[in-house]
Amino acid sequence: MDVLVEAHAINAYAYCPRRCYYEYVEGVFYHNVYTIHGKLLHEHVDRFGKEQRGERQLHRSLHLRSEKLGLSVRCDVIEEADGMIYPVEYKRGSQSGWENNHLQLCAQGMALEERIGKAVPFGYLFYYGSFRREKVALDEELREQTRQTIEAIRNLYGQEQPPAGIDDGHRCSKCSMVDYCLPQERGRLKGRVPWERFI
Repeated sequence: MDVLVEAHAINAYAYCPRRCYYEYVEGVFYHNVYTIHGKLLHEHVDRFGKEQRGERQLHRSLHLRSEKLGLSVRCDVIEEADGMIYPVEYKRGSQSGWENNHLQLCAQGMALEERIGKAVPFGYLFYYGSFRREKVALDEELREQTRQTIEAIRNLYGQEQPPAGIDDGHRCSKCSMVDYCLPQERGRLKGRVPWERFI
């Protein structure tokens, strides 16, 4: 287990394996309006510290590492309330139920369990777009999906070429890597030129 997988890479892989390859294997990343907006919204939770909100104690911007999973995690917030401790991941949009967010949160929960030696059965996703929280059960099915995604990302580091993209026009149009990936252009050239394997 040589490669330490970052929790955010899990989110990127579930969105599109090709994007994950560019960002984490090639080390290439470009911003767009969505990523800049998210970065600005994260300014508070990215500031290390703790605060008390009613009965809840919040610890911001904590880094954890899981030796079992080969995982490096930065948690937006670790919250303590009613004798429970759990991660809270902040997201830019409204509640969407996207699998990639659930997998990233689950990775945080599993790394937190290893750190504190206590079960973390749930976490929360907070959406800036709606100012609502979604409680996510970190059940065995989600944990297994998370473990499989971590392994799939680790395997990317042994590949010389990026994996296929998702060919989803809606997702590609929102991806900050679209001008680097050129999914439509690759689609039009597919099978027409012998050098397509190089792009």
